[in-house]
Amino acid sequence: MKKLLLLAVSLLVVNSAFAGDVKFLVSEDLSYDDNIYLTDGNEKDSFISKTQAGVTYANPIAGSGLELNATALGGYNAYTEDNGKNGFWNAYANVDVKNDLLKIGDSFLYTSDQANSELTERAKRLNNNFYLSAKTSTDKKFGFGVVANDSYDYYIDNPWKYDLTRNRLNAGVQAFYNISSKTSAFVEYVYTNIAYKDNTNNDSDGSAVALGVEGKIAQKVSGVAKVNYVMRDYSHDMEGYSSYEDLVGYYVALSWNPTERNTVRLSGERRFEESVYENNRYFTDTLVSLYGSHKLSDKLTAGLTLAYENMAYDRANNNGVKRSDDLFTVRPELDYQFQEWLSAGVWYQFRNRDSNTNGNDYASNKGGVFVKALF
Repeated sequence: MKKLLLLAVSLLVVNSAFAGDVKFLVSEDLSYDDNIYLTDGNEKDSFISKTQAGVTYANPIAGSGLELNATALGGYNAYTEDNGKNGFWNAYANVDVKNDLLKIGDSFLYTSDQANSELTERAKRLNNNFYLSAKTSTDKKFGFGVVANDSYDYYIDNPWKYDLTRNRLNAGVQAFYNISSKTSAFVEYVYTNIAYKDNTNNDSDGSAVALGVEGKIAQKVSGVAKVNYVMRDYSHDMEGYSSYEDLVGYYVALSWNPTERNTVRLSGERRFEESVYENNRYFTDTLVSLYGSHKLSDKLTAGLTLAYENMAYDRANNNGVKRSDDLFTVRPELDYQFQEWLSAGVWYQFRNRDSNTNGNDYASNKGGVFVKALF
């Protein structure tokens, strides 16, 4: 806690030299994890100290209608169990320029956390993601838009360095029917290219056609929801593998505020996800998450997250079994807002993965307390 207080005082001094659109963030999360390696048997537990610090900047660009935003965060995760092996640094940075019709930016991530739900091992990796979206005004009944992003994942540690280092390019066009100035229905086409640095057998081209709606979808409900048909063509044929795959997927990110004291958020996605599991180049990832919060008082908020994920593999493993994993997450939390700039809370998280293949089950219990300052 002393290091957090010293850091907060230092940043307060620096903040006095800047305009009001610069904010600093410091946080400390002390937690306990009873299964840090996510194993089924021989579990190892640890106390974990997660220290974070960062800065955000937001400023309108005069005469343009655009706003410039920048964020930089970094921190260290310290473990009481073999910190030389388990402790890691992390960093995140993002810069973008945006308004209601345009968003262009770039983000950078460095971490040693799990790469996706298939993996339980930590993997040091870098990600850089350039993104762009633009559309015409919603004042007219019909409009057009473009979307693009270029994402590069670089894995520092073996074996993931060979298996998963890759670049993914998405580029698409949209046509909108503007039901109102706040609500639009759209059709979308997106082309995708995935190119691996070394593991070129997994290179692929793909397309997705989607129908959706975005904006104010219903009374007090806003966000985006779409259903899509996704196709993938692999560049290299492999004996026993199909070179063409497809699926019906979806993407949902909705927020509902029934009262001033309540918030409900629904998110979910069904997609192809890159895989390193035996005999598989991908798995079908189906996710859905529901979060709800209620203000018990002006300062105290209770929240609950319920999530489900299924990972389904198309190819049988060496024992003739098509792997399928079900992952359940429950996370209640309490947040107390001492001041506008200072909050603290407690949380608990239970995760359970149930697999039809040996060695892939696990259960994890985590719990912790945190304090966060934004000034």
